[in-house]
Amino acid sequence: MIEEHAKVVGLNGENVIIEAARTSACGQCQAADSCGQKSLSEWAASKMANIEIVNPNRLSVNVGDSVIVGINEGGFIKASALIYLLPLILMVITGGVAQALSQPESLIITSSFVGLAVGFCVVRFFGKKLETRHAYRPILLRVS
Repeated sequence: MIEEHAKVVGLNGENVIIEAARTSACGQCQAADSCGQKSLSEWAASKMANIEIVNPNRLSVNVGDSVIVGINEGGFIKASALIYLLPLILMVITGGVAQALSQPESLIITSSFVGLAVGFCVVRFFGKKLETRHAYRPILLRVS
């Protein structure tokens, strides 16, 4: 289970609305002081994300409480693979098919972008179906 600290900002029936700070791995990198990516990461990390999560154990929480939320590692890895790999794989396949059919370079490039766009559409379609499954949703684990 991947765990993260969050703050309760609202309640919606049995669900809890939390605010979690987006974090970056730049603090652990040895090149953080000389990297331009660090500034961008710090700017993005200052943004807060509000997320409605499930409270399966019916823990008693109030607005302002600090909580620990978690998400299943397997679900997280599968969702990451779906989001990042599927569009790229479809882009390479469609470009490769166009190349194998001896199409002009402009058509190969166009078909690659079409494959990428189709990949994003497939991700969106499956994402809507998967977001209802518990393995892909964060849950409230405990009050900290």
